[in-house]
Amino acid sequence: MRRLLRRFIPLALVLAGLATVAGCRALRSAAAPALRIGTVADSPPLAFRQGRRWCGVEADLGRAFAARLGMKPVFVACAPDHLEDALLEGQVDVLMAGLALTEERRVRMDFAAPYLVVGQAALIRAADLPRYNTAIKIRSTRARVGVVAGSPGDRFVSRYFVHAARVPFPAAEEAAAALRAGKIDLLIHDAPAAWWLSLRHEPALALAPALFAREEVAWAFRRSSVALRESANQALADWQKDGTLETVLRRWMPVSP
Repeated sequence: MRRLLRRFIPLALVLAGLATVAGCRALRSAAAPALRIGTVADSPPLAFRQGRRWCGVEADLGRAFAARLGMKPVFVACAPDHLEDALLEGQVDVLMAGLALTEERRVRMDFAAPYLVVGQAALIRAADLPRYNTAIKIRSTRARVGVVAGSPGDRFVSRYFVHAARVPFPAAEEAAAALRAGKIDLLIHDAPAAWWLSLRHEPALALAPALFAREEVAWAFRRSSVALRESANQALADWQKDGTLETVLRRWMPVSP
C-alpha cells in the first residue's frame, strides 16, 4: 500500500498541476479582448498620464467605449507625427488623440462623427475681460501676445495679429506664468490646452469668449473597420442624448465648447 501511495501521490500532483494550467488557459482565453487606443502622452486635458493612469477627455471616453463593446482599453502612446501610421499599420484599432478633421486626413482614414469643436483661444487675465470680450478687439490688439513657438497658435498670430507684439515661449505653462506676472497681455493657444490652463490658474486667468480657426475633433479608424466606426457613432449619439458626453467634457474643461 505504501508503495502504491508513493507512486500515486506524485501522479496526482502532476494531474492537479495540469488541471490548474488548463484552468488558467481557459481564464485567459475568456478574458476580454483588447481595444488598442492610439493617443498622445502629454496633451491635457484631452489625454495625459497621472502616474500610471491615463486621464483626460479621450481617456474617459475610450474606457467607456471599450466597456460598451465588452473589451479592455489598452492605451498606446504615440508621437504626434506617428499617429496616422500607427493606425494604418495596424498597431492600434482607433485614434483618440484630439485629431482635427482635415481633408488630408479624410483621404487616408475614416472618422466617426465629430464630438468636439476646437480652435485657437485667447487666455487673458480675468480683470482684462472687458478689453478682450470680442474677436475684433482681440485680433486688432496692439498688446503683447504670447505664443508657444512653432505651434498653430504661433502661426495664427503671425498671420492675423498684424498690430500685436508677438512674444514666443518654449511651453504653454511658461507663457501662462508670464501672463499672470503681467509680462504679456494675452496668450493664444490651442483651445483645449487653454481651457486646461484657465482651470489650473483660476481665478487669476480666464478665457476670452472668442474662438478662432475652428476645427472639429473626431476619432479615426481604418477604412476596413466599418463595424467599429459605426459602434463609435452609436455610442457618441447615445452619450449626447443622455448627457454622458457633456459630463465628460465639463469634467476636464471649465468651458464646454
